[in-house]
Amino acid sequence: MDKIIGNISSFGPNEVTKNHIFTLIALVFIVFILSILIYIAVKKQKVDKAPNVGIIIVESLITTADDFANDLHENRLQKANPYFISIFIFMFFGNLLSLFGLEPVGSSLSVVLAATMVTWITTFIIGIIYQKIKFLLKYLNPLEIAGSTSPLISLTFRMFGNIVGGIVLITLFHTVLNTIWVKWIIKVADDHPGAIINPFGILLTPFLNLYFDIFAGAIQAFVFMILTVSYWSQTSEVDVKEKHKKKIKEWKSEIIKKRQERLQKKTQLT
Repeated sequence: MDKIIGNISSFGPNEVTKNHIFTLIALVFIVFILSILIYIAVKKQKVDKAPNVGIIIVESLITTADDFANDLHENRLQKANPYFISIFIFMFFGNLLSLFGLEPVGSSLSVVLAATMVTWITTFIIGIIYQKIKFLLKYLNPLEIAGSTSPLISLTFRMFGNIVGGIVLITLFHTVLNTIWVKWIIKVADDHPGAIINPFGILLTPFLNLYFDIFAGAIQAFVFMILTVSYWSQTSEVDVKEKHKKKIKEWKSEIIKKRQERLQKKTQLT
């Protein structure tokens, strides 16, 4: 993250955009290679032999994520679980690439907005599939229209704001440490050779980089996935209640039919 502000200041807007595009290309390449390696490892695994450590770790992670998503949406959106896992992997590894000097995907407003648009548009599609015409009728209320845009804004700026906020904090921390080292301790000009290497920055800033690049990136990816699951789950919840009502009606009708059959048998016997 500490290189991003420097890149933005030294390059123009087009160069910054190219750097984000390079990050996306690198991210797709890394995920593609990992997928191939996992696929080959699974194919080579024999049935009569115990799986190796790598297969066990991958299987446990996928199974845990799948069960966690099922618990959140109560098994209503099982077919969407691969997307939930994929969006977490995309956001997590995309932000993790900043450790290697690349711009994190969370610092690109267009990338985050594109991912948010998928969540937002699919929310309406799920609502139409599950709630039918009732989902569209509720938007006759202007307040519903205004409220429907809130996920689009909150999801986008939550990820973008947290990642960029981390960049700004690290940059300010660098500036303070450089000022203390150059102006107060060695007391030289900014272009002096001794001002290039700041021991305080070398010792302290890696901890901030690890926090914002790994932990904050993982948390934001996790929050993005959780909110996506919650939006889709809430949209599909009404139809499930209606299905339960239909089942209860069917059970009642079956009970009534059985009672009528019993009464008919009794009348025939008498």
